Amino acid sequence: MQFLYPIGLLAFAALIIPLIIHLWNVKQGKTLKIGSIALLGESSRASSKSLKINDWLLLILRCLIIILTAFIVAQPFLKKTLSAKKSGWILVSKSNFPEVYTDNRKSIDSLTKLGYEIHDFNVGFTTINLKDTANIDTTGAKPISYTSLLKQLNNYIPKGNTVYIFADKRLNAFDNEVPEISYKVTWKPLNRADTLRGWITDYAGKKYEAKSNPSATIYKPINDDPSSIKISLYEAPGNSDKKYLTAALNAISAFSGRTLEINSEGRVKIGFWLSDEPVSSEFKTAIDSNGTLFKYEKGKLISEASFLNIDGKKIPLNRRIKSPKSINKIWTDGFGNGILTKEKLSNLNVYQFYSRLNPQWNQLVWDEVFVKALMPIVLHDENAEDFGFENNIADQRRLAFNQKEVVQTNNVALVEKSDQTESIGYILWLVTFIIFVAERILSFRKKTVVYVKN
Repeated sequence: MQFLYPIGLLAFAALIIPLIIHLWNVKQGKTLKIGSIALLGESSRASSKSLKINDWLLLILRCLIIILTAFIVAQPFLKKTLSAKKSGWILVSKSNFPEVYTDNRKSIDSLTKLGYEIHDFNVGFTTINLKDTANIDTTGAKPISYTSLLKQLNNYIPKGNTVYIFADKRLNAFDNEVPEISYKVTWKPLNRADTLRGWITDYAGKKYEAKSNPSATIYKPINDDPSSIKISLYEAPGNSDKKYLTAALNAISAFSGRTLEINSEGRVKIGFWLSDEPVSSEFKTAIDSNGTLFKYEKGKLISEASFLNIDGKKIPLNRRIKSPKSINKIWTDGFGNGILTKEKLSNLNVYQFYSRLNPQWNQLVWDEVFVKALMPIVLHDENAEDFGFENNIADQRRLAFNQKEVVQTNNVALVEKSDQTESIGYILWLVTFIIFVAERILSFRKKTVVYVKN
Protein backbone atom coordinates (compact mmCIF):
# COMPACT_ATOMS: atom_id res chain seq x y z
CA MET A 1 0.00 0.00 0.00
CA GLN A 2 1.26 3.47 -0.93
CA PHE A 3 0.04 7.00 -0.23
CA LEU A 4 -0.66 9.83 -2.64
CA TYR A 5 -0.20 12.45 0.11
CA PRO A 6 1.98 10.92 2.89
CA ILE A 7 1.99 14.25 4.74
CA GLY A 8 -1.60 13.48 5.71
CA LEU A 9 -0.29 10.87 8.16
CA LEU A 10 0.62 13.78 10.45
CA ALA A 11 -3.02 13.55 11.53
CA PHE A 12 -1.91 10.63 13.73
CA ALA A 13 -0.92 13.31 16.25
CA ALA A 14 -4.61 13.71 17.01
CA LEU A 15 -4.53 10.30 18.78
CA ILE A 16 -3.60 12.15 21.95
CA ILE A 17 -7.13 13.67 22.09
CA PRO A 18 -9.14 10.51 22.96
CA LEU A 19 -6.32 9.41 25.26
CA ILE A 20 -6.56 12.64 27.31
CA ILE A 21 -10.35 12.36 27.44
CA HIS A 22 -10.19 8.85 28.86
CA LEU A 23 -7.37 9.57 31.35
CA TRP A 24 -8.91 12.78 32.67
CA ASN A 25 -12.32 11.24 33.21
CA VAL A 26 -14.60 13.36 35.41
CA LYS A 27 -17.52 11.37 36.83
CA GLN A 28 -20.57 13.34 37.98
CA GLY A 29 -22.22 11.83 41.05
CA LYS A 30 -25.93 11.10 41.41
CA THR A 31 -27.69 11.89 44.66
CA LEU A 32 -30.08 9.38 46.25
CA LYS A 33 -32.33 10.75 49.03
CA ILE A 34 -33.21 8.46 51.96
CA GLY A 35 -36.48 9.25 53.71
CA SER A 36 -35.38 8.53 57.33
CA ILE A 37 -32.75 11.28 57.28
CA ALA A 38 -34.24 13.60 54.66
CA LEU A 39 -34.73 16.38 57.25
CA LEU A 40 -31.03 16.45 57.96
CA GLY A 41 -30.47 18.37 54.68
CA GLU A 42 -28.42 17.67 51.63
CA SER A 43 -24.71 17.24 51.86
CA SER A 44 -22.44 18.82 49.29
CA ARG A 45 -22.25 17.05 45.98
CA ALA A 46 -19.17 15.02 45.36
CA SER A 47 -17.43 14.19 42.12
CA SER A 48 -14.38 12.14 41.42
CA LYS A 49 -11.49 12.33 39.01
CA SER A 50 -9.74 9.18 37.90
CA LEU A 51 -6.45 9.22 35.98
CA LYS A 52 -6.99 5.74 34.63
CA ILE A 53 -8.76 4.23 31.64
CA ASN A 54 -12.14 2.77 32.59
CA ASP A 55 -13.47 1.86 29.12
CA TRP A 56 -10.85 0.32 26.84
CA LEU A 57 -13.31 -0.59 24.09
CA LEU A 58 -14.55 2.99 23.72
CA LEU A 59 -10.96 4.28 23.70
CA ILE A 60 -9.97 1.82 20.96
CA LEU A 61 -12.95 2.80 18.78
CA ARG A 62 -12.16 6.51 19.08
CA CYS A 63 -8.48 5.93 18.31
CA LEU A 64 -9.43 3.87 15.26
CA ILE A 65 -11.55 6.77 13.96
CA ILE A 66 -8.53 9.08 14.21
CA ILE A 67 -6.23 6.52 12.55
CA LEU A 68 -8.62 5.86 9.65
CA THR A 69 -9.17 9.60 9.15
CA ALA A 70 -5.38 10.06 8.85
CA PHE A 71 -5.23 7.28 6.24
CA ILE A 72 -8.10 8.85 4.26
CA VAL A 73 -6.33 12.23 4.20
CA ALA A 74 -3.14 10.52 2.94
CA GLN A 75 -5.19 8.88 0.11
CA PRO A 76 -3.83 5.30 0.10
CA PHE A 77 -3.78 3.19 -3.04
CA LEU A 78 -2.63 -0.23 -4.13
CA LYS A 79 -0.13 -0.46 -6.97
CA LYS A 80 -0.33 -3.51 -9.20
CA THR A 81 2.23 -4.23 -11.86
CA LEU A 82 0.62 -5.52 -15.01
CA SER A 83 2.55 -8.56 -16.12
CA ALA A 84 3.14 -8.89 -19.82
CA LYS A 85 1.22 -11.74 -21.40
CA LYS A 86 1.82 -13.62 -24.59
CA SER A 87 -1.61 -12.56 -25.84
CA GLY A 88 -2.72 -8.97 -26.40
CA TRP A 89 -5.52 -6.80 -27.72
CA ILE A 90 -7.47 -6.36 -30.94
CA LEU A 91 -8.58 -2.76 -31.47
CA VAL A 92 -11.55 -2.09 -33.74
CA SER A 93 -13.87 0.90 -33.85
CA LYS A 94 -17.17 -0.20 -32.34
CA SER A 95 -19.07 1.87 -34.91
CA ASN A 96 -17.97 -0.33 -37.82
CA PHE A 97 -17.11 -3.56 -36.00
CA PRO A 98 -19.75 -5.76 -37.74
CA GLU A 99 -18.38 -4.73 -41.15
CA VAL A 100 -14.74 -5.18 -40.11
CA TYR A 101 -15.45 -8.59 -38.56
CA THR A 102 -17.20 -9.77 -41.72
CA ASP A 103 -14.22 -8.77 -43.88
CA ASN A 104 -11.56 -10.04 -41.45
CA ARG A 105 -13.30 -12.95 -39.72
CA LYS A 106 -10.48 -15.43 -40.27
CA SER A 107 -7.78 -13.14 -38.83
CA ILE A 108 -9.84 -12.00 -35.83
CA ASP A 109 -11.01 -15.55 -34.98
CA SER A 110 -7.46 -16.89 -35.06
CA LEU A 111 -6.28 -14.11 -32.74
CA THR A 112 -9.13 -14.62 -30.25
CA LYS A 113 -8.26 -18.34 -30.09
CA LEU A 114 -4.77 -17.29 -29.02
CA GLY A 115 -6.26 -15.30 -26.15
CA TYR A 116 -6.49 -11.84 -27.70
CA GLU A 117 -9.23 -9.57 -26.38
CA ILE A 118 -11.32 -7.32 -28.65
CA HIS A 119 -11.61 -3.69 -27.52
CA ASP A 120 -13.21 -0.56 -28.92
CA PHE A 121 -10.66 1.73 -30.57
CA ASN A 122 -12.01 4.70 -28.67
CA VAL A 123 -11.73 6.42 -25.30
CA GLY A 124 -11.87 3.85 -22.47
CA PHE A 125 -11.15 0.89 -24.78
CA THR A 126 -14.28 -0.99 -23.70
CA THR A 127 -14.49 -4.72 -24.39
CA ILE A 128 -16.39 -5.95 -27.47
CA ASN A 129 -18.02 -9.38 -27.40
CA LEU A 130 -18.21 -11.40 -30.60
CA LYS A 131 -21.65 -12.69 -29.58
CA ASP A 132 -23.02 -9.15 -29.53
CA THR A 133 -21.91 -8.05 -33.01
CA ALA A 134 -25.49 -7.85 -34.25
CA ASN A 135 -26.55 -5.60 -31.35
CA ILE A 136 -23.82 -2.98 -31.64
CA ASP A 137 -25.15 0.52 -32.17
CA THR A 138 -23.25 2.08 -35.05
CA THR A 139 -24.99 5.47 -34.96
CA GLY A 140 -23.57 8.65 -33.48
CA ALA A 141 -19.93 7.60 -33.80
CA LYS A 142 -17.55 10.55 -33.77
CA PRO A 143 -14.00 10.50 -35.18
CA ILE A 144 -11.23 10.79 -32.62
CA SER A 145 -7.50 11.34 -32.83
CA TYR A 146 -5.60 8.07 -33.24
CA THR A 147 -2.51 9.83 -31.87
CA SER A 148 -4.27 10.56 -28.58
CA LEU A 149 -5.65 7.01 -28.34
CA LEU A 150 -2.27 5.38 -28.97
CA LYS A 151 -0.71 7.47 -26.20
CA GLN A 152 -3.54 6.64 -23.78
CA LEU A 153 -3.09 2.94 -24.50
CA ASN A 154 0.26 3.05 -22.63
CA ASN A 155 -1.82 3.23 -19.43
CA TYR A 156 -4.01 0.23 -20.28
CA ILE A 157 -1.78 -2.50 -21.68
CA PRO A 158 1.45 -3.96 -20.24
CA LYS A 159 4.77 -3.05 -21.80
CA GLY A 160 5.77 -5.39 -24.60
CA ASN A 161 2.29 -6.76 -25.35
CA THR A 162 1.05 -6.89 -28.94
CA VAL A 163 -1.86 -4.85 -30.27
CA TYR A 164 -3.57 -5.49 -33.61
CA ILE A 165 -5.39 -2.43 -34.97
CA PHE A 166 -8.02 -2.86 -37.68
CA ALA A 167 -8.47 0.67 -39.06
CA ASP A 168 -7.61 2.86 -42.01
CA LYS A 169 -4.58 5.12 -41.64
CA ARG A 170 -6.58 8.25 -42.37
CA LEU A 171 -4.34 11.32 -42.35
CA ASN A 172 -6.95 13.45 -40.58
CA ALA A 173 -7.01 10.93 -37.71
CA PHE A 174 -3.37 11.65 -36.77
CA ASP A 175 -1.91 14.74 -35.10
CA ASN A 176 1.34 16.44 -36.01
CA GLU A 177 3.34 14.60 -33.35
CA VAL A 178 4.25 10.90 -33.49
CA PRO A 179 3.26 9.16 -30.21
CA GLU A 180 5.75 7.11 -28.20
CA ILE A 181 4.45 3.70 -27.18
CA SER A 182 5.73 0.87 -24.96
CA TYR A 183 3.81 -1.95 -26.68
CA LYS A 184 3.99 -3.56 -30.12
CA VAL A 185 1.59 -2.50 -32.86
CA THR A 186 0.53 -4.41 -35.96
CA TRP A 187 -1.68 -2.28 -38.17
CA LYS A 188 -4.25 -4.02 -40.37
CA PRO A 189 -5.70 -1.55 -42.92
CA LEU A 190 -9.30 -2.22 -43.88
CA ASN A 191 -9.95 -3.91 -47.21
CA ARG A 192 -11.55 -0.98 -48.94
CA ALA A 193 -11.20 0.13 -52.53
CA ASP A 194 -9.75 3.55 -53.19
CA THR A 195 -12.54 6.07 -52.79
CA LEU A 196 -13.07 9.55 -54.17
CA ARG A 197 -15.03 12.08 -52.14
CA GLY A 198 -15.80 15.71 -52.79
CA TRP A 199 -17.18 18.77 -51.04
CA ILE A 200 -17.57 22.52 -51.51
CA THR A 201 -15.82 24.95 -49.18
CA ASP A 202 -15.53 28.74 -48.86
CA TYR A 203 -12.30 30.54 -48.11
CA ALA A 204 -11.27 34.18 -48.40
CA GLY A 205 -14.23 35.13 -50.54
CA LYS A 206 -13.90 32.23 -52.96
CA LYS A 207 -15.63 28.91 -53.41
CA TYR A 208 -13.57 25.77 -53.92
CA GLU A 209 -14.47 22.28 -54.99
CA ALA A 210 -12.41 19.75 -53.05
CA LYS A 211 -11.76 16.28 -54.46
CA SER A 212 -10.04 13.82 -52.16
CA ASN A 213 -8.57 10.34 -52.69
CA PRO A 214 -6.19 8.28 -50.55
CA SER A 215 -3.12 10.00 -52.00
CA ALA A 216 -4.14 13.67 -52.21
CA THR A 217 -6.81 16.33 -51.82
CA ILE A 218 -7.10 18.87 -54.62
CA TYR A 219 -8.91 22.21 -54.33
CA LYS A 220 -10.19 23.84 -57.51
CA PRO A 221 -11.75 27.33 -57.56
CA ILE A 222 -15.24 27.33 -59.04
CA ASN A 223 -15.85 31.09 -59.19
CA ASP A 224 -13.87 34.07 -60.44
CA ASP A 225 -11.26 35.79 -58.36
CA PRO A 226 -13.13 38.66 -56.66
CA SER A 227 -10.10 40.93 -56.68
CA SER A 228 -6.33 40.95 -56.51
CA ILE A 229 -4.54 41.73 -53.25
CA LYS A 230 -1.95 44.50 -53.33
CA ILE A 231 0.98 44.07 -50.97
CA SER A 232 3.82 46.43 -50.11
CA LEU A 233 7.17 45.17 -48.77
CA TYR A 234 9.84 47.31 -47.13
CA GLU A 235 13.21 45.88 -46.19
CA ALA A 236 16.03 47.67 -44.36
CA PRO A 237 19.29 47.93 -46.33
CA GLY A 238 21.59 44.97 -45.72
CA ASN A 239 18.76 42.57 -44.83
CA SER A 240 17.70 39.55 -46.86
CA ASP A 241 14.40 38.68 -45.17
CA LYS A 242 12.36 39.93 -48.11
CA LYS A 243 13.25 36.97 -50.34
CA TYR A 244 11.85 34.45 -47.83
CA LEU A 245 8.61 36.38 -47.50
CA THR A 246 8.27 36.78 -51.28
CA ALA A 247 8.63 33.04 -51.80
CA ALA A 248 5.92 32.37 -49.18
CA LEU A 249 3.56 34.90 -50.81
CA ASN A 250 4.03 33.26 -54.21
CA ALA A 251 3.15 29.89 -52.64
CA ILE A 252 0.00 31.36 -51.08
CA SER A 253 -1.01 32.82 -54.44
CA ALA A 254 -0.51 29.49 -56.20
CA PHE A 255 -2.47 27.58 -53.55
CA SER A 256 -5.40 29.98 -53.16
CA GLY A 257 -5.68 31.08 -56.78
CA ARG A 258 -5.67 34.72 -55.64
CA THR A 259 -3.54 37.27 -57.48
CA LEU A 260 -1.05 38.95 -55.15
CA GLU A 261 0.47 42.16 -56.53
CA ILE A 262 3.73 42.84 -54.68
CA ASN A 263 5.02 46.44 -54.49
CA SER A 264 2.54 47.72 -57.02
CA GLU A 265 1.73 51.41 -57.26
CA GLY A 266 -1.11 53.00 -55.37
CA ARG A 267 -2.80 51.99 -52.15
CA VAL A 268 -2.29 48.49 -50.78
CA LYS A 269 -4.22 46.04 -48.61
CA ILE A 270 -1.23 44.70 -46.66
CA GLY A 271 2.11 46.20 -45.70
CA PHE A 272 5.13 44.23 -44.43
CA TRP A 273 7.69 46.43 -42.63
CA LEU A 274 10.87 44.33 -42.33
CA SER A 275 13.05 46.80 -40.48
CA ASP A 276 14.02 47.86 -36.95
CA GLU A 277 13.29 51.46 -37.93
CA PRO A 278 9.91 52.96 -36.95
CA VAL A 279 7.27 52.57 -39.64
CA SER A 280 7.27 55.65 -41.83
CA SER A 281 4.09 57.71 -42.11
CA GLU A 282 4.13 57.36 -45.92
CA PHE A 283 4.20 53.56 -45.68
CA LYS A 284 1.40 53.48 -43.11
CA THR A 285 -0.93 55.89 -44.89
CA ALA A 286 -0.58 53.89 -48.12
CA ILE A 287 -2.43 50.97 -46.47
CA ASP A 288 -6.21 50.89 -46.99
CA SER A 289 -8.59 51.44 -44.11
CA ASN A 290 -9.05 48.21 -42.12
CA GLY A 291 -5.97 46.88 -43.87
CA THR A 292 -3.08 44.94 -42.33
CA LEU A 293 0.36 46.05 -41.15
CA PHE A 294 3.00 43.43 -40.26
CA LYS A 295 6.03 45.01 -38.61
CA TYR A 296 9.21 44.09 -36.78
CA GLU A 297 9.27 45.15 -33.14
CA LYS A 298 12.38 46.66 -31.60
CA GLY A 299 13.46 46.21 -27.97
CA LYS A 300 15.64 44.17 -25.66
CA LEU A 301 17.28 41.28 -27.53
CA ILE A 302 17.09 37.91 -25.75
CA SER A 303 19.26 35.04 -26.97
CA GLU A 304 18.04 31.70 -25.63
CA ALA A 305 17.30 28.25 -27.04
CA SER A 306 13.55 27.74 -27.35
CA PHE A 307 10.98 27.04 -30.03
CA LEU A 308 8.15 28.71 -31.89
CA ASN A 309 4.80 27.07 -31.19
CA ILE A 310 2.73 27.38 -34.38
CA ASP A 311 -0.16 25.10 -35.27
CA GLY A 312 1.09 22.40 -32.89
CA LYS A 313 4.61 22.35 -34.39
CA LYS A 314 7.76 23.28 -32.51
CA ILE A 315 10.17 25.31 -34.64
CA PRO A 316 13.67 26.08 -33.25
CA LEU A 317 14.01 29.67 -31.99
CA ASN A 318 17.36 31.26 -31.06
CA ARG A 319 16.62 34.96 -30.68
CA ARG A 320 13.62 37.07 -29.79
CA ILE A 321 12.68 40.55 -28.68
CA LYS A 322 11.20 40.91 -25.21
CA SER A 323 7.44 41.33 -25.53
CA PRO A 324 4.81 42.72 -23.10
CA LYS A 325 2.79 40.18 -21.12
CA SER A 326 -0.69 41.69 -21.54
CA ILE A 327 -1.03 41.30 -25.32
CA ASN A 328 -3.09 39.28 -27.77
CA LYS A 329 -0.69 36.44 -28.62
CA ILE A 330 -0.92 34.71 -32.01
CA TRP A 331 2.41 32.83 -31.94
CA THR A 332 4.30 32.01 -28.74
CA ASP A 333 7.63 30.49 -27.76
CA GLY A 334 8.26 27.54 -25.45
CA PHE A 335 7.94 29.76 -22.37
CA GLY A 336 4.64 31.35 -23.42
CA ASN A 337 6.18 34.65 -24.51
CA GLY A 338 4.46 36.42 -27.39
CA ILE A 339 6.36 36.19 -30.69
CA LEU A 340 3.55 37.43 -32.96
CA THR A 341 0.84 39.63 -31.46
CA LYS A 342 -2.13 41.47 -32.90
CA GLU A 343 -3.96 44.65 -31.99
CA LYS A 344 -6.28 47.16 -33.61
CA LEU A 345 -4.64 50.57 -33.96
CA SER A 346 -6.71 53.34 -35.51
CA ASN A 347 -7.96 51.80 -38.75
CA LEU A 348 -5.32 49.07 -39.14
CA ASN A 349 -4.92 45.45 -38.02
CA VAL A 350 -1.37 45.56 -36.70
CA TYR A 351 0.74 42.40 -36.28
CA GLN A 352 3.87 42.88 -34.14
CA PHE A 353 6.63 40.34 -34.77
CA TYR A 354 9.10 39.92 -31.88
CA SER A 355 11.65 38.01 -33.93
CA ARG A 356 12.85 38.15 -37.53
CA LEU A 357 12.28 36.25 -40.78
CA ASN A 358 15.92 35.24 -40.75
CA PRO A 359 17.38 31.74 -40.21
CA GLN A 360 19.83 33.20 -37.66
CA TRP A 361 16.84 34.04 -35.46
CA ASN A 362 14.65 30.98 -36.07
CA GLN A 363 13.98 28.21 -38.57
CA LEU A 364 10.46 29.37 -39.47
CA VAL A 365 11.21 30.23 -43.12
CA TRP A 366 12.48 26.67 -43.72
CA ASP A 367 9.35 25.01 -42.33
CA GLU A 368 6.25 24.23 -44.37
CA VAL A 369 4.08 25.75 -41.63
CA PHE A 370 5.43 29.21 -42.59
CA VAL A 371 3.14 29.46 -45.62
CA LYS A 372 0.20 28.05 -43.70
CA ALA A 373 0.68 30.49 -40.81
CA LEU A 374 0.86 33.53 -43.13
CA MET A 375 -2.39 32.72 -44.94
CA PRO A 376 -4.81 34.31 -42.42
CA ILE A 377 -2.64 37.46 -42.43
CA VAL A 378 -2.49 37.72 -46.22
CA LEU A 379 -6.00 36.53 -47.13
CA HIS A 380 -7.56 37.92 -43.95
CA ASP A 381 -10.57 35.62 -43.73
CA GLU A 382 -12.45 36.32 -40.49
CA ASN A 383 -14.27 32.97 -40.69
CA ALA A 384 -11.20 30.88 -41.48
CA GLU A 385 -10.26 28.20 -38.96
CA ASP A 386 -6.99 26.34 -38.52
CA PHE A 387 -5.04 28.90 -40.57
CA GLY A 388 -7.13 28.31 -43.66
CA PHE A 389 -6.72 24.52 -43.77
CA GLU A 390 -9.80 22.49 -42.99
CA ASN A 391 -10.07 19.03 -41.52
CA ASN A 392 -13.04 17.65 -43.41
CA ILE A 393 -14.55 14.31 -42.43
CA ALA A 394 -14.73 13.39 -46.13
CA ASP A 395 -10.96 13.75 -46.52
CA GLN A 396 -9.73 10.39 -47.87
CA ARG A 397 -5.97 10.96 -47.61
CA ARG A 398 -3.97 8.24 -45.86
CA LEU A 399 -0.48 7.99 -44.46
CA ALA A 400 2.23 7.12 -46.94
CA PHE A 401 3.29 3.48 -47.12
CA ASN A 402 6.59 4.01 -45.27
CA GLN A 403 5.34 6.75 -42.94
CA LYS A 404 5.57 5.88 -39.24
CA GLU A 405 2.45 6.28 -37.15
CA VAL A 406 4.19 5.47 -33.81
CA VAL A 407 7.64 5.43 -32.23
CA GLN A 408 8.63 2.31 -30.29
CA THR A 409 10.40 3.14 -27.06
CA ASN A 410 11.72 1.48 -23.92
CA ASN A 411 11.58 4.69 -21.93
CA VAL A 412 11.37 4.11 -18.16
CA ALA A 413 8.52 6.60 -17.86
CA LEU A 414 6.43 4.52 -20.19
CA VAL A 415 7.34 1.33 -18.37
CA GLU A 416 5.99 2.84 -15.16
CA LYS A 417 2.71 3.51 -16.89
CA SER A 418 2.24 -0.24 -17.12
CA ASP A 419 1.61 -0.20 -13.38
CA GLN A 420 -2.06 -0.05 -12.41
CA THR A 421 -3.18 1.87 -9.33
CA GLU A 422 -6.37 1.20 -7.37
CA SER A 423 -7.67 3.56 -4.70
CA ILE A 424 -8.87 2.00 -1.45
CA GLY A 425 -10.25 5.23 0.01
CA TYR A 426 -13.87 4.11 -0.37
CA ILE A 427 -13.15 1.08 1.86
CA LEU A 428 -11.68 3.28 4.60
CA TRP A 429 -14.69 5.62 4.44
CA LEU A 430 -17.06 2.67 4.93
CA VAL A 431 -15.07 1.22 7.85
CA THR A 432 -14.79 4.66 9.49
CA PHE A 433 -18.55 5.17 9.29
CA ILE A 434 -19.27 1.75 10.84
CA ILE A 435 -16.83 2.39 13.72
CA PHE A 436 -18.28 5.88 14.29
CA VAL A 437 -21.81 4.45 14.59
CA ALA A 438 -20.56 1.77 17.02
CA GLU A 439 -18.75 4.41 19.11
CA ARG A 440 -21.89 6.56 19.35
CA ILE A 441 -24.07 3.61 20.38
CA LEU A 442 -21.57 2.45 23.00
CA SER A 443 -21.06 6.00 24.30
CA PHE A 444 -24.79 6.53 24.97
CA ARG A 445 -25.29 3.12 26.54
CA LYS A 446 -22.37 3.44 28.96
CA LYS A 447 -23.90 5.61 31.71
CA THR A 448 -22.28 4.94 35.06
CA VAL A 449 -24.29 5.63 38.20
CA VAL A 450 -22.23 6.94 41.12
CA TYR A 451 -23.70 7.07 44.59
CA VAL A 452 -22.89 9.98 46.91
CA LYS A 453 -22.99 9.39 50.63
CA ASN A 454 -24.91 11.90 52.75
